[in-house]
Amino acid sequence: MMDKLKRVTSLLSDPRVAKLPRFAVLAAIVYLISPIDLVPDFVVPIVGWLDDATLIWLSLRWLLKSDPDPPKQLE
Repeated sequence: MMDKLKRVTSLLSDPRVAKLPRFAVLAAIVYLISPIDLVPDFVVPIVGWLDDATLIWLSLRWLLKSDPDPPKQLE
């Protein structure tokens, strides 16, 4: 878990990574802490949390796929 967190923070500051995936992660974090929500959490609790989690997951996935030096897979 800490390895992925370190990887994400290094990708956010890596100039070789495209700006749009980095912006998407930052925008998703702002959306997560913002009181304005597409699907309010208090109206539809499960769906409200799922839209936040999905947005974070998709933006982090995009950032990790944009890694110019992806980690080697163990074979």
